Parts: sequence; C-alpha cells; structure tokens
Amino acid sequence: MRKLNFYPVSLLALALSLSSLPSYAGNIYRFLDENGVSTLSKSLPPYAAQQGYEILDDKSFRVITRVMSKKESIEESNAEQAAVPEKQKEQLQLRQAQLKQEQRKRLEKEQKIVDQNLLDIYPSIQDLIKTRDEYFGYINKQIADTNTQHEYLQQKLHQLQQAAAEQELSGQAISNKLNEQIEAAQKEIVDNELHLESLQNDNLNSSHQYEHDLIRLRQLQSMRREAEADSQ
Repeated sequence: MRKLNFYPVSLLALALSLSSLPSYAGNIYRFLDENGVSTLSKSLPPYAAQQGYEILDDKSFRVITRVMSKKESIEESNAEQAAVPEKQKEQLQLRQAQLKQEQRKRLEKEQKIVDQNLLDIYPSIQDLIKTRDEYFGYINKQIADTNTQHEYLQQKLHQLQQAAAEQELSGQAISNKLNEQIEAAQKEIVDNELHLESLQNDNLNSSHQYEHDLIRLRQLQSMRREAEADSQ
C-alpha cells in the first residue's frame, strides 16, 4: 500500500501554491500527483480519487477527512471481516469460562450440602463406623440367606427333573402339574440369582461410599478443630 507522505511547508509557500486557485470559498484536496509529490488543488483528478486523498478546509487548512484508496478500503474491509471470527472465538471462550465458573460454584454448593448432611448424620467417626458395620452385617446375612435359598431351589429343581425323567422312562407322559412345578422352580432360581446379584452390587457400592464418607468426615472434623483453635 502506498501511503500519502506530506511534507511540512511554510505558510508563505502554502499561500503561494494556492495563489493561482479561484478565490471562492470551499474545500481543498491534498493528494500525491503522478510524480508522487504532495499537491494541493481545488479540483480532484481521477487518478487521485483512486489512490486516496485528504480534504482540507480552505481557510484553516485543517484536515476535514481522509478518503482511503480503493485498495485501502478493500484491505480494511477484509481486516474487519477477519476480525469477526476472532471476536466470536473470544466470545465463545468467555462463555466457556463463565460456564466453568458457574459449574464450579454449583459443585461447591452441592458439596457443602453433602458435607453438612454427613456431619448431621454422623456426630463422630465412631458413629459412622458403627453404622457401617451394622449395615454390612445385615447385607452379608441377606447374601448368605439368598445363597442358601439358591441351593435349596437347585435341589428342588433337580428332584422335579428326576421325577419327570422317571415318568418318561416308565412310558408315561410328563404331567402338566409336574411341568408347571419345573417351570416355577426355574423362574424362582432366575429371580433368586438376580436378587443375589443386586445384593452383591449394593454391598460393593456401599463399601466404596462408606470408605469415601469416612475419609471426608475425618477431613471435616479436622477442619472444624482447626477453625475452633483459630477462633480461640
């Protein structure tokens, strides 16, 4: 891009350069002529309009406006268009930062509620351990009873299947009642297995939860003791 380079001139030289111009009031154009020399004129040649110029007040010679060349206008327009995606990117980054901050505040608020509930339910570490042990005693008994029930149902199904086999060996058709008993036993076994799986999952999940609660409760109680010590 070729810039307009205007060189300072004295007021006398400026007045002499304008002596041949008409005396009526109006604006003066300043531009580079075909030789690259800064020129003042009451009229604007076509080539100057293409390369860019300045409009001056004819009394004070103050620059009123700067008219860019066609090339400069295109470059400025391209620069503005290129800045749009960058602005959108900045807005997106700002929004993402705001969402992260909101999420962090929400998590902190939720954690405070969980911590307070933990302190309300378990006044001491011993209370939590006692509750944990009682729960695992209960759930382990449920698992043991379900395993015992499973063995019983397996034996029951085996007996029913043996009875069905004996009827077939004797040349008799298996009775409808016996078929219904076999189907019922099979269903009980499936239900029992699903119940056992649920109990085992509860046992595992509760183990992780109690371990987490125990660690967190110790942290909260330690923080409370430090706060009490600082306040004294």
